[in-house]
Amino acid sequence: MKRALVIFVLIGFSWPVSAQPNYKPARVISAGDAYVPFQVMIDGFFVFDVVLNDDGTVERIDALRDPGAMPGAAKTSISSWKFQLASKDPASAPSRMIVSFVYRPPNYGNAAAVSPKDFAPVLPANQSNPSEHGNYVPVGILSFAYPTYPVNSVAWGSVVVQLTVDGSGDVKGVEFLHGMVGFNNLVSDALRKWRFQAATFDGKPITSKTVIAFVFQTPAAH
Repeated sequence: MKRALVIFVLIGFSWPVSAQPNYKPARVISAGDAYVPFQVMIDGFFVFDVVLNDDGTVERIDALRDPGAMPGAAKTSISSWKFQLASKDPASAPSRMIVSFVYRPPNYGNAAAVSPKDFAPVLPANQSNPSEHGNYVPVGILSFAYPTYPVNSVAWGSVVVQLTVDGSGDVKGVEFLHGMVGFNNLVSDALRKWRFQAATFDGKPITSKTVIAFVFQTPAAH
């Protein structure tokens, strides 16, 4: 009876580990200040699907959500970042990740910026030709929110964060790749309103990374 109990416990303990794919998604190692535009925007939320070369440089940046005007500047910023490739068994594997840019519209002044009413979830597509390493689909964005702007401030700049999103779509970690005093806490507050769809590997939800650059322009009221 004792032997049977031990076998049962061992099987129950090992099952969750074996169920996890041996795949580690790509991540950003370092990122600098994002480009700050000098024009008013009504809708400043951009989402990109970033595909990496075997040496970790950017191969391609596909816009999944592009309301116009700023994709070139955002792509320039992304291309300057340093990435760590995805890996499997434990060699490097084809790598892609979702990167978002949030250009907070300055015309709201210190009032809360409102997300577009016609916003639709941004969901990356499956690869048309999955590689020998499997089919990885990055994080999707179900909803987003603009951060507020500090009262009595005329500062401008960006806060770049890397989120760890688990297999349930919940944020389990926030890493500040580029911060700005007085703005970091506003970004943290805004992120509580964001909702994500988990990344998948061969159709199964997994933990992965996504990066968001929050760009603050000096409010027009100033």
